[in-house]
Amino acid sequence: MKFSVGSGDTALNYEVRKLGADYLILLTGGDIHIGCTAIGDDGRIVSYTPLHHRDDALAIPLAKKISQEYRCICTVVAGFHLDNISKEQIVAVIENSKIGMKQLLENID
Repeated sequence: MKFSVGSGDTALNYEVRKLGADYLILLTGGDIHIGCTAIGDDGRIVSYTPLHHRDDALAIPLAKKISQEYRCICTVVAGFHLDNISKEQIVAVIENSKIGMKQLLENID
């Protein structure tokens, strides 16, 4: 499954793959990169965020929620970057991530 949430610079793109009973989610936007990897296992979380990245704000809540709801392992690889991002744009990205999580929960198989 692939879908996008939002528009312009703050849009988030989701690519979801089901691997047996588990899920792999690629969450990107702006200048795409690997900014955090979070693994949820029935709500428990392990994550790695490279130095100077803050993509854990996108990856961790999603991995935790999907793994809790579906009692599975969910790995989220997130990378969103926007140079000179404003506070308003940060708020928009976080809001888009909440909408994206809701859409996933409604449409994941």
